[in-house]
Amino acid sequence: GVDVIMDPLGDEIFSAALRALAWRGRLVVVGFAAGDIPTLKANYLLLKNIEVSGLQVSDYRKRRPDMMAECFADVFQLYDKGKIKAAPVETYPLSNFAEALEAVQSRRIKGRAIVLPQDD
Repeated sequence: GVDVIMDPLGDEIFSAALRALAWRGRLVVVGFAAGDIPTLKANYLLLKNIEVSGLQVSDYRKRRPDMMAECFADVFQLYDKGKIKAAPVETYPLSNFAEALEAVQSRRIKGRAIVLPQDD
């Protein structure tokens, strides 16, 4: 199984993530982008000795700005060393908004889509 899973989707993905966890694994819930907010039966935590926790980054920005600064410094250091890469970005002029939306909906884009507010 998997030791750590970060779930930004929720819904059915949450259940699949729970099943995929290793003994003593940890599931971190960071959002519910897929729709429904899932529920959990507490006995499942005991059966696999797993942890489920939530993470809301905006709370850390407000309550622990020092910790956020340290985390960002660590992330940028990993990026500078080539250990992590930024997601690819595709830009679209506003006149091609429909094309950008279709690319996102069809999952042709592997990173981010940005619609520029003015045509160049």
